[in-house]
Amino acid sequence: MKGRYDSAPLRAPEGSAAVVLAVDDDHNNLKLVSASLTLEGYEVVCASSGEEGLEVLAARQVDLLLLDVRMPGLDGIEVCRLVREQPRFARMPIIFLTADHADAEHMMTGLDAGGDEYLHKPISRRMLSARVRNLLRLASADRERQLLMQIAQSEKLAAVGQIAAGVAHEVNNPLSFVLSNLESLRGYVGDLMRVVKAYRLSAEEGGALDRTLDVDAMMEDLQPLIDETVHGGTRVRAIVQELKTFSRQDGDTLEPVDLADIARTTLVLTERELSSKAALEKDLKPARIALAPRQRLHQVMLNLLVNALHAVEARHPGPGTRNLIKVSTRMEGAQAVLEVKDTGCGISEAVRARIFEPFFTTKPVGVGTGLGLSVCAMVVERLGGSISVESQVGQGTTFTVRVPAEAAGRPLVSPPLAVG
Repeated sequence: MKGRYDSAPLRAPEGSAAVVLAVDDDHNNLKLVSASLTLEGYEVVCASSGEEGLEVLAARQVDLLLLDVRMPGLDGIEVCRLVREQPRFARMPIIFLTADHADAEHMMTGLDAGGDEYLHKPISRRMLSARVRNLLRLASADRERQLLMQIAQSEKLAAVGQIAAGVAHEVNNPLSFVLSNLESLRGYVGDLMRVVKAYRLSAEEGGALDRTLDVDAMMEDLQPLIDETVHGGTRVRAIVQELKTFSRQDGDTLEPVDLADIARTTLVLTERELSSKAALEKDLKPARIALAPRQRLHQVMLNLLVNALHAVEARHPGPGTRNLIKVSTRMEGAQAVLEVKDTGCGISEAVRARIFEPFFTTKPVGVGTGLGLSVCAMVVERLGGSISVESQVGQGTTFTVRVPAEAAGRPLVSPPLAVG
């Protein structure tokens, strides 16, 4: 089953109307604009001056602003500047209404102030409706992209949080023997300094202390202690680097990636926790993609592993047996393939039909967000790939990700659309 990127669009509640604020000192213009846009299904609020318009904006939610350019007191250009200074109106569409003839310099002043469009009076009802509709559509798409980006980041951190105990153990374990080894090395260094001082006094005294402290055995133990300490420190550094990678938000940088490397480095954070719940198998063959967002693929891998962890936790195998989680990567023709298989509780057919929908979850409250698999589907499909699931209740599940080796490399959050 292919995950659908648009399975549950994020939009305003059904039946809610976009709110348009029209600011004009000419009552007839306000009446015309209000009548035209009300017929199109918008909620229109009118203000007869720039000052009154700012009061309306401060008091309620507005989705689009229509501004007459020439008004007594605060004119439209100044109102636009004041509005754009407020972060919450940074992306609100603003259309200027003017009776002046088209003047490039004058229009540039308005656009520089933060306006999006100019409409010339007398206003064509069809033109007004079309411009309002298009700008609101683009604003809605921009809000959806921003929300998707926030969702992806939140889900990534939530997944890390779910394996936090395992990560803490991964850090504490090497850190413990690093500290233990350092304590031993400190004792050895102290003894060696005593022997050196004794030799400086006399060869006989030094030799006697050398034999008493068994310096030969001490010297044989030094190199393994140093090697273990370096290995432990390197392990801790690798874990910290992976955590830093997952906490970063610039996840759309495109670069050559290998799904085997993605799996291997993600397992740095998860292997301890996974291995405590199931036997872990790895079959990581090269699976290279020309251009893809490394961090987003780390996120896909992490979400699939957390999902497998929850599945095996929910199923108790027979006596003397353990659940299995298997991670594999490979090339299939022109596609790089990542597969995560578990022998957990499995997924019913009814649930499989909805499993990639945002916010859909069968897990208890506080376990999972209902976003992990939908984020996986979004990331993979943005790369021109697919994610599928095969499962049997009580036997296990296999998630398979396929991405073209020459992936399109589109980021999860597309660049802002230009207004033409």
